[in-house]
Amino acid sequence: MSLYYRLKNHLWHRFVVWLTYESPHFHTPLTSFERLRYELRPGDVVLIEGRSNVAEIIKTITQSMWTHSVLYIGRLHDIDDQSLRDRVQQYRHSNPDEQLIIEAMLGKGIIVSSIEQYDKEHLRICRPRGITRADSQAVINHAISQLGTDYNVRQIMDLARFMFQIGRA
Repeated sequence: MSLYYRLKNHLWHRFVVWLTYESPHFHTPLTSFERLRYELRPGDVVLIEGRSNVAEIIKTITQSMWTHSVLYIGRLHDIDDQSLRDRVQQYRHSNPDEQLIIEAMLGKGIIVSSIEQYDKEHLRICRPRGITRADSQAVINHAISQLGTDYNVRQIMDLARFMFQIGRA
């Protein structure tokens, strides 16, 4: 590998580490995590108030506290299609009762993880009205099919472009 590519990869990695650094918890969460876990239904979107450097940039630009979202897919038995359950298990070996989410993470791509990682965070449930189980399963099936794909960095470039336009007269 040439020096140029090694340097480029090193700089990109350092940039991603800086963007995703999360400040320590310093306040009590505004959400009852146990109640949220009880209320969640497969297909819900969970909004998260992030604490990373990129989250602060997003808050400034959007004037919203919500900087990250995840798709709640439920427990393994909530996924109707056995082949999709197997695909989830390829990416995360979980116990059958673990509540799972799918999210896009900078530096990691599209991953499946536990909702437990967001305990102590400020969260809200976003649920479409009138969504059927079949519609929820279609959304979940599509999300599962995206597991393992890279994070779409186009949004980062759009953010950077927007930030640099702010300073122009």
